[in-house]
Amino acid sequence: MGSTDYAKELAAKKSLDFIEDGMVVGLGTGSTATRFIKLLGERVKRGLKIRAIASSNTSKELAESLSIPVIDFQRCPEIDVAIDGADEIAPGLALIKGGGGALLHEKIVASASRRFIVIADSSKVVTRLGKVPLPVEVIPAASPLVARKLVQMGIRSTIRRLNTGSDFITEEGNLILDCDCGEIQDADTLAASIRNIVGVVEHGLFLHMAERALVSDGADVKTLFK
Repeated sequence: MGSTDYAKELAAKKSLDFIEDGMVVGLGTGSTATRFIKLLGERVKRGLKIRAIASSNTSKELAESLSIPVIDFQRCPEIDVAIDGADEIAPGLALIKGGGGALLHEKIVASASRRFIVIADSSKVVTRLGKVPLPVEVIPAASPLVARKLVQMGIRSTIRRLNTGSDFITEEGNLILDCDCGEIQDADTLAASIRNIVGVVEHGLFLHMAERALVSDGADVKTLFK
């Protein structure tokens, strides 16, 4: 296991401290969240009694393969704690998420949770957001309009595509525009401006949502608060 993978594993293990019998647990999506789900599955096999709500079909299928009971919001509208990764973590626990394409469902799960805890390796910690592209999920018919509005804001965007060259399609049938925002000076203002564009479904700025971040450098796990 490489150093980055080991750091992700340590952060995921630490997050298990926040899981208790009887909880409804939100499952994130991505490489670090996958480690958490696998570790959670081991606990379930040893007798932990929880139910889970997944943020993607990929996480749902993994959880079910590990005998983790998966429910939906029809059966339980509130989550006790959600555990997920992040693409960037800035001061105040401002996040960019959605590199895996599940940002809409990830944000739904996070917003429905009493506690939202981020797990990551230390490379994800930045002084200011914007080194990675900001994902914006858009209705396909509106993508040219949204892209044009973004250009007017000084933001260049590209439609996310698969290795085959075809468009990446989200679980809701939408497109993702990966936006080169540069260093983001005011994340709250940018989030509001993007959300006001007609045709935008959701963006990957997760602001004022996380309670804490468990960040590992491969030797230790540090806790970051708002």
